[in-house]
Amino acid sequence: MSEGERRDLTGGQLGVWYGQQLSPGDPVYNIGAYLEIHGDLDVDVFEAALRRTVSEADAVHMRFCGDGEAPRQYVDKRCDWPFHVIDVSSATDPGAAAEDWMQADMRRPADLAEGPLFTQALFKVAPGRFLWYQRCHHIAMDGIGAAVVVGRQAEVYSSLLAGRLPARGPLEPFSVLLDAESSYRASADLGRDREFWLDVLSGFPGAARIGGRSAHGAQHARVRHTENVDPGAAGDLRAASRRLGTSLSGLMIAAAAVFLHRSIGAEEVVLGLTVPGRAGSRQRGIPGMTANVLPIRIRVGRETSVEALMRQVSRVVRDGLWHQRYRFEDMAKDLGLADSGSLFGLIVNVVSIGHAVRFGDCTAAFHNLSNGPVDGAEISVYDGSADGSMQIVSDANPDIYDQASGIDISSLFRSILNWMMTASPADLAGRAGVLSAAEREQVLAGWNQTGRELPAVTLPGLFQAQAARTPDAVAV
Repeated sequence: MSEGERRDLTGGQLGVWYGQQLSPGDPVYNIGAYLEIHGDLDVDVFEAALRRTVSEADAVHMRFCGDGEAPRQYVDKRCDWPFHVIDVSSATDPGAAAEDWMQADMRRPADLAEGPLFTQALFKVAPGRFLWYQRCHHIAMDGIGAAVVVGRQAEVYSSLLAGRLPARGPLEPFSVLLDAESSYRASADLGRDREFWLDVLSGFPGAARIGGRSAHGAQHARVRHTENVDPGAAGDLRAASRRLGTSLSGLMIAAAAVFLHRSIGAEEVVLGLTVPGRAGSRQRGIPGMTANVLPIRIRVGRETSVEALMRQVSRVVRDGLWHQRYRFEDMAKDLGLADSGSLFGLIVNVVSIGHAVRFGDCTAAFHNLSNGPVDGAEISVYDGSADGSMQIVSDANPDIYDQASGIDISSLFRSILNWMMTASPADLAGRAGVLSAAEREQVLAGWNQTGRELPAVTLPGLFQAQAARTPDAVAV
């Protein structure tokens, strides 16, 4: 994509653009994460590699214009962006000091017209321990794109450290994604995908929100609860998915469906599934914003077995992925909904980190900070199958949920997962256990400790005493 050339936005970018126009100074569309790097990292080589990697990623250099007309975008590659190298190792709590800096940066709104759209920082928290932080506006990058940047940075750093150039050529230009979307919008596939989703959403019951409340314009200060699953329990979850004939992603989607079923009592639920919105490995290797959310409609009836639920999830997700390029914003318009937030009360996002990222001999672990706005609630699962790690993050709109209810979402989802780890294929999914051992003890034992010493009185005596206290009150 030549510098200065004006192009249309992708469907994913348009949704972010219009959302940002409603709240111009709101940083809610900042997405961010950091990698915890262990080892003898060469900071100078890391910076050289990063400047090379960022120069290859067209998407982060985009500028946007569109006052009173359709928005357009163009590349503006400036080489003067700052790389923050910060030593916090002498702080009382180095990790907290670094995260405070990151959170302050996450709260800074981006200027879509002038930029920059991103921040890059490297924190030294201890000898042999660094935190590489990336923040970018969601109009430029999605989760797939961010992962591409991480992988390319690891590749370039390792090559430069060894004194050679990267074996692969530079990243392909963002225009490849723009051309692919233009071709799709002009093809017969668009109409076929629209018909598919109209059929799926026929008789759409409406977005099911836990607690029944709804709100729009999610704030940046989301309600978040993070659970780091220990490797043993993470291994048990992966083993359970294989035993039940599904993938870890299928297990998580099924658990989310049961979660909604148990929370709202409906036998048919619709949840959102985050997908790349791209076709083919070539498109998946280009940084940019194409992410989409698919409506996954699942029935959890009284007689639905775990085995039947897994088969249903597999079929529904497989069929939906064939049509993943049709935008959820367009689905909302097709249904006559006020906005796309009316499609989903719960979104599930399963991210597989299938290979270990290494910077030379240094190892790295991923930590998410924000995926952007949340209209209702979102459960994200980060599966580090390469190193056995797993993280479950629940995010909720603070206009609907307080901190306690946000923790409740995480706790209930985890209880359902725990039940599924030992469930047999014939067990009924609707009977999934939703109480922890401590909660079960409280309900069955604690709240049933009703033994009391009673005074030696009779019922007529109690009646007479009450009549004496309130002689003028109506009795019946």
